[in-house]
Parts: sequence; structure tokens; C-alpha cells
Amino acid sequence: MKYLKYLYLSVMISLIGTASVQARDLGEGAVNGSDSRALQNSGRLYEIWSGIGQLTLQSGESCSAVLLNTRNRQGKATGPGYLLTSGHCVLFQYGSARINLPMEATVTFKYFYDTPERHSQFSVRTARWTSLSGTDLAVLEVDATLDSLIQAGINPLNLASHQINESHDSLNVGAPQGFSESGLRLSACDEETAGTFIDHPGVFPLAMRNRCDLHAGNSGSPMLNRRTNEITGIVSKIADSRAIPEPEGCEDSSSCKAARFNYSYPANFLAACFIDGVFTSNGPDCALKPVELTVTEPWKLKTYVDRSRNTAGQLALPTWDFRFSLDAPLYRFKAVRDAKECKVPHNYSAAISTEDAHINTEIGPSNGVHALCIIGVDSAQQRLAVATLNNVFTSAVYLNPPPRVPPQAQ
Repeated sequence: MKYLKYLYLSVMISLIGTASVQARDLGEGAVNGSDSRALQNSGRLYEIWSGIGQLTLQSGESCSAVLLNTRNRQGKATGPGYLLTSGHCVLFQYGSARINLPMEATVTFKYFYDTPERHSQFSVRTARWTSLSGTDLAVLEVDATLDSLIQAGINPLNLASHQINESHDSLNVGAPQGFSESGLRLSACDEETAGTFIDHPGVFPLAMRNRCDLHAGNSGSPMLNRRTNEITGIVSKIADSRAIPEPEGCEDSSSCKAARFNYSYPANFLAACFIDGVFTSNGPDCALKPVELTVTEPWKLKTYVDRSRNTAGQLALPTWDFRFSLDAPLYRFKAVRDAKECKVPHNYSAAISTEDAHINTEIGPSNGVHALCIIGVDSAQQRLAVATLNNVFTSAVYLNPPPRVPPQAQ
């Protein structure tokens, strides 16, 4: 009886503790869009973010990275430590993805400026997966086990279980450069889907966007759910002009507005790639493959497209006119209005040879956003499982309305 009473009290205390953590504002009242602030951890108030660190590359440049919680179902840390960062920090080749790529880097955990004596540095020698094909993410393996990192007081973070597209309160914790307080900084903002059409070069249609106070070095840093501390995305592109007053007429320019956002990519799908604490790029629910898609005529890529008049004076729809090479023997494609549909296996074309690959179907007829989805396959019989579609390449254009026809003179 005493045991049951003790068990009941333990469960109640655990539930109360969980509720209080979830109810806690991890941003400590920070206003969305306000200036970032350096985190002081001499009182160990921010140990929950000790697993977010500075990733220093062989080139001397730096990004941010976060240690993933890859404990198995029994709650045991059985595998290596894994970092999540942005793919362009590892290999900046648009349209490419790599598996098991050797690299030379270090990560510094407990990266708080006021406690340099506690900084903890580890080597990183392998990118288990890095991609700039439809996303901008990388999984790196640390030269230490997850258990040893936890024993050293380094706290791993959980991936969010699902993607939230609507606006939600977020935090960013990263290691930007250019501050006298060299260490982690906290920023608050709301985050939402960027939508299919993003008038900003180098940003894929599946991105999220925010206006946190981010700077060089924040690439690879985690966007965090403000209540649960789960990773909702990884920062990819930082706003070019956030600190500059909005120029006159910016509201009327989609390019100007797009340049004033930061962009990140969700990574919740990667949870299926960790089996018993070990990253597996070709598991039952995870099929991350090397990709090498090269746009043959990048100078022809357009953001906005228009109808044209044929010889009979009739309006004709534009075509994709998308030429590319791909390191797979075959590809399949489809055009959609919402880029999220690129990860749905339905309505893709039959397999087509990648020799002289050229997609030239019409865009439209509806005005507005249209997205192109391309996925390489090894055979005509290969099934497009949801896991396989994590390798999809995406691009988008905006079809302008037809020009007005002037009224006929009476």
C-alpha cells in the first residue's frame, strides 16, 4: 500500500513538473522581433541550451549547430552524438546531397560568453547526410558518444514531432559573429511557412520564415518552440537588410519584402532516420540518397513568367523550359500549386530518361504560384515512398495575370 501511495505521488509530481515546463515561457518575456541578447550562464540558468554550439569549419568560418536527442525507445543513449546544422555550412552546391562526406570541423558546446572555462570542444569528421536539394540541412557525427556528451553535462534537444505551418511563437538560440560577447544569443520572433513562392534567390519553396534578430554565424542554429523547446527548424538564410529601415515602396515589392525575412527548414522527418540511436540513411522510413542535380541553363531561370501572343494574336501559356542533369538514370516530375504536394507520391509522371533532361510542359493556366517537383529514380518500377520523397528537388515561379485588353474605340 505504501508503495502504491509513493508511486501515485511520484506520478503526480512528474505530471505537475511537466506541465510547469510546458507552461514556462522560455523566452522570458522577450518581445517578438526585439534585439537578441547574450545568454549569461554563470548561474546555470540556461543548461537546457548547452547542446547548442559553435561549429568551426576547416576554412575558419563558423556556423551554429545543435546536438540531437537520439536516445532509443528505452531512453538510453546507445549511439554516437549527432549534430543538426545547415547543409550549406558543409557543402555549398545547389541541387546536391551527399552521404558520409568526410570533413574537418570542431563543435564547441556550453558556448556561453561569461563561462569560457566551461567551453567543451569536440571533433567532427563526417557528415552523415548533407543536402542543398529541396532543403538546407545536414546531420554530422561527433567524435564522442551521446552518453558521454550527456555525462559531460551537454543537453541534447528533441526534434518537433510534426511541422507547424501557421504562425507560432519561436525562439532562436545560436552563435552569431560580430559581438563582443562571443557566445550564444537568444532571439524571439514568430515563425510561419514562407509559402510556395519565395521571391528570394537560393531559397527552396518548402522553407519557413521569421524575423528574429539573426546575424552571420546563425546559419545552422535551431528555431525552437517557445513552450516545449523542441527544434522546429534549422536556419538557412539570414535577412540581408533587417537592420536597415524599410525603403519606400517595399510593401509593393515582393523581392524587397522577401529579403527582409530569415529562412529555415523543418527537420522533423529526420527522426525516422535514427534507429536505436544510430543514423541510418536508408531505413524503412528514411531514404536519403546522394543527389546531383545541375541546372543546365541557370541564366534562363525566371521568378515571374508571362503569357505571350502567338502569330494569330492569341495568348499562349509559358513553359517551364527547365534543362538539367541528374546523377540518376531516370527521373519523375509533376507541377503543383502548393510545394508541400511535392512530398506526396501521387500524380508524378512516368519515369523519364535523364539524358538531355528537359521539362517543357506549360505553366498554368491559373494565375499565381506554380511549383516544379523533380525526383531521381533508379528504375521505372521504383515506388515513390514518402521517405524517398525527402530527396525531391523543388523550384517555383509566379504566372502573372494576362495583360488587359484596351477597350475598342467607338
